[in-house]
Amino acid sequence: MSYTGPAYIGELTTDDWIVQKLTGLNVTGGFGTRLGALPQWLDIGQAARVLAEEFSRSEIGRSQVQFALVIAGWQWKNVRRPLEGRYQPVPMGWALSNTPELGVFEKKVERLPRHWQWRNRTFFHAAPKANFASSERTKMFAQLREEISNDPPKTNIEMADRVERVTVDAIRSASVTNRYVGANCMSVVIAPPHQQALVRVTFFPYDDHTARLVGENLAPMVFPAAYSPWIIGRGLMQKPPVIIGRGGWDLPMGPFTVKLSGPDGPTEGLLAGMSSQQRPPRPRR
Repeated sequence: MSYTGPAYIGELTTDDWIVQKLTGLNVTGGFGTRLGALPQWLDIGQAARVLAEEFSRSEIGRSQVQFALVIAGWQWKNVRRPLEGRYQPVPMGWALSNTPELGVFEKKVERLPRHWQWRNRTFFHAAPKANFASSERTKMFAQLREEISNDPPKTNIEMADRVERVTVDAIRSASVTNRYVGANCMSVVIAPPHQQALVRVTFFPYDDHTARLVGENLAPMVFPAAYSPWIIGRGLMQKPPVIIGRGGWDLPMGPFTVKLSGPDGPTEGLLAGMSSQQRPPRPRR
């Protein structure tokens, strides 16, 4: 899930608020990584409906600021059969948004047409539409299509790498003329689960991002830093961390592996380091 719009709902950052509504867990607790079952676990349809209802009752539902949340990934039936044929996972996308001029949150949940992937290999969505001209969206999609068609990738991994790189380049190109678009990018790639149970998170910084490593027996040192979003699974939760070191981290989550890529840059013997991000309180001005 990713969103654009107000950074806070009540006293919580918007991503913390979303996680709390989805899991039923108090996310202000002092944990970086939490193991064990969650108070509630929703399927994708339930999650979208719950969030639509909760957003409509929150300050987002009355906000005059454009807000949009997009859900992308894979969907399949929870059956004890091989993930193939009629049970093969299908790519899916959902979208929730508010209507600022009316001061309401649309309870209608949009999703991709059924079997859309039979005739399309890629789908591109930019939000919010009000701050993103159709010409910019067309240009970005054209870049993606041209890059892929001119030199078709030979493997799924190569395809993912290519789409990821071209998307980052297109976003940065748009950020030059559109102040609503940022040049720092975070990418989440979810492999087809029936081919490889892998989720890859990569931070692509445009500006320098650093973190300070401190310890009782260490002189303070500054290293290039990367970031990761909330990660939620049935038996594992991790708050958004700051990561240093080239190695990155692999988080096992049932049959899946969530790979958090570390930043580029010299490590001088440091293997890796990770710490939860410190979230500032909501500004009062």
